[in-house]
Amino acid sequence: MEEKVESKSESEDLDSSSVEDNDYIGPLMISSRDILKIIFSRKTAPHALLLSIFLIVLGVFSRSSSQISIDIILILGFGFSFGYLVTAFLMRFDSLKAYSVGTYRKILSLPIGFSFLISSTIWYFLEFTDYANQVRDFLSLTLVLIFVLWQFAQAWWMRVPFKEIALNRMIRVKSEGKSEFGKYANIVSPIGWSVIGFGIFLLFESQGTEFSSTFKVVWFVLMSIFGVVSFYLLNRMYSRNWSDPMISVFSAYFSMGYWSFLAYHLGVMLYSMEKQPSFVFDLVFMVVTIMLVIYSLSAQALRSEVRKNTKESKRNTINRHNVIFYAISFTAAYGASSFFLISSGTLFVSNIKTVGFVSHLIVIASGILVLLLVNYTALVGRGLIDKGFVESMRNPKDN
Repeated sequence: MEEKVESKSESEDLDSSSVEDNDYIGPLMISSRDILKIIFSRKTAPHALLLSIFLIVLGVFSRSSSQISIDIILILGFGFSFGYLVTAFLMRFDSLKAYSVGTYRKILSLPIGFSFLISSTIWYFLEFTDYANQVRDFLSLTLVLIFVLWQFAQAWWMRVPFKEIALNRMIRVKSEGKSEFGKYANIVSPIGWSVIGFGIFLLFESQGTEFSSTFKVVWFVLMSIFGVVSFYLLNRMYSRNWSDPMISVFSAYFSMGYWSFLAYHLGVMLYSMEKQPSFVFDLVFMVVTIMLVIYSLSAQALRSEVRKNTKESKRNTINRHNVIFYAISFTAAYGASSFFLISSGTLFVSNIKTVGFVSHLIVIASGILVLLLVNYTALVGRGLIDKGFVESMRNPKDN
């Protein structure tokens, strides 16, 4: 598998990848530690700080019930997100790329400039045109769609840290023969996280939060149902290949980690049906999601570069020069959609609880699909399956 070569490291950070490095081809390998070093380099710090300020501002306006506050969330949300998106696209031009390297003030000038221009345009349409209401409804609907679609993206991006752990464990396996570790771990993981979740509920109850008996029963029932469904599909996919020692270890550690993510969303989904507001825990998790998106996109861009030469990597839509701009654009849109939906002045969505329930259900369904796809990719990488994803489950005996 390609990921086997990712256990080595390089010593460069983003500052050493300036525009002048035209002959840079890159190391043969790159590790998770190097990706984190690049993400948290001083070149990305101003953008992270600006994103934090942006989210704080939206959070302040979401506390108000006035239409002006909602309009500001719409204007700043789309302006900031598209400002960074345009900047990311224009980073393919060397002149603009060179301009974005230097002092903090210089680094931020392009995204701030484009964000201001786009925000001003939206403000003009909302204040000085005859179809302001149509524009407002269109932007509001777009934020709702972004929030729902982001749930699919969460499930996909959340695989990254757990896959990294599983791969690191897999490449250390040296034993031959057969192993049932993966099969048993996929049975125990949802059960284990059910018990851990119940313990967390008891901890919250000791702090004054009440959970009904129905909530607790449904928690165990749904965790059991989703666990059985995922295990059944995995078992059909794996067939006899589950006994491969490396595959067994990979499947086990990925399952133990990824089920924590699925359990979290199931717990919040059930909590959202009993308590108001529905998005209390989502706002806390938003910060984690934003960091995960930046990490996932950076990993994809940087590891794609090390497998290609310089000329080919420059043609990539997302590369080391613009990945931070794309990541902030996507996460800003997510932040704006979240604050829009929890705003006390939002009249576009009449039942926020329903939106929260559906969005978390989408995450869980998508998560089970991601669980299957990641395991399928591992099997293909090991050369144990050469059939398509759907066919591998339709005809498990032939795997």
